[in-house]
Amino acid sequence: MRKRNLSLEKVEDLARRALEGSGTRSESAASLARAVAAAERDGIASHGLVYVPVYCEHVQCGKVIGNAIPKVEQPSSSAVVVDAGSGFAHPAIDTGFERVIPLAHEAGIAGLAIRNSYNCGVLGYHVERLAAQGLVGLGFTNAPASIAPVGGVTPVIGTNPFALGVPGDDNGAAFVIDQSASVIAKSEIMMHARAGKNIPDSWALDANGSPTTDAEVALKGSMAPSGGYKGVSVGLMVETFAAALAGATLGKDASPFAGTSGGPPKTGQFFIAISTECFSGGEFTSRIQALTKAISSQPNARLPGSRRQAQRSTHHSDGINVDEELLAKIEAFVRS
Repeated sequence: MRKRNLSLEKVEDLARRALEGSGTRSESAASLARAVAAAERDGIASHGLVYVPVYCEHVQCGKVIGNAIPKVEQPSSSAVVVDAGSGFAHPAIDTGFERVIPLAHEAGIAGLAIRNSYNCGVLGYHVERLAAQGLVGLGFTNAPASIAPVGGVTPVIGTNPFALGVPGDDNGAAFVIDQSASVIAKSEIMMHARAGKNIPDSWALDANGSPTTDAEVALKGSMAPSGGYKGVSVGLMVETFAAALAGATLGKDASPFAGTSGGPPKTGQFFIAISTECFSGGEFTSRIQALTKAISSQPNARLPGSRRQAQRSTHHSDGINVDEELLAKIEAFVRS
């Protein structure tokens, strides 16, 4: 299959123009395009350009309200709530961060709830932005149900990732943890299904609760929880924050992110931003440095997120190789 090389700047510009062409307001398109380029930058292709045609189709069919404007409330001195209005999560998170970051620095800790939103892409991308502001960032996002409870076969919770961004000493992140309640992200199985490829039998279960290597069968069954019952518990924790606390739709009641039917999923996100100095007595930076050194000094040991960091320098200099077929799909949404 023929490929074309694009710089990260061109990736972002193409994504933005396609989203605008599908009916997304400029501010929202720009916010989402930055995240798409960041995913490609970090080597997370499953949340990069491959998702842009889906985003555009969902705007056109009404699964996402492309011109929604986030509405912000501040019910208390350290709590921010944003209603995404069935629009994209990214601009709602951007709007909330503008309010919650100064609050966290002032109060020591602040929370942000996002409701009535859509897939927020790579959750680690968002908490890393909090870390860059000198805040420990903890994030949760729920998703349409795809994981069955222990002993059951009917999905109740989504892949439901949580993420942690820890500030470093260079206006960046010392490390970023981003992991889901499932063994693998559902988008990875969807990519295998589109390519007609099998999946490892540890990734998913069929409708009867048995392991399967067929990606299409897996999408009709249940995602395998990471660590068995522990993964289900992680998913329930995330559901508590991102759905119940945020006042968003439970995963079991949300329409799927895939396909064009079902209307807006109206899922949610929740972020906690914490000042590093308010609680640590000035010891946070030295403690994190000691912790990361204890890991990085060991041969072959690596910190969470280090692979993404390694991809960044390569993609900044060499660009991204993208299938011409995918580019044609995206360019079809760009207004002439």
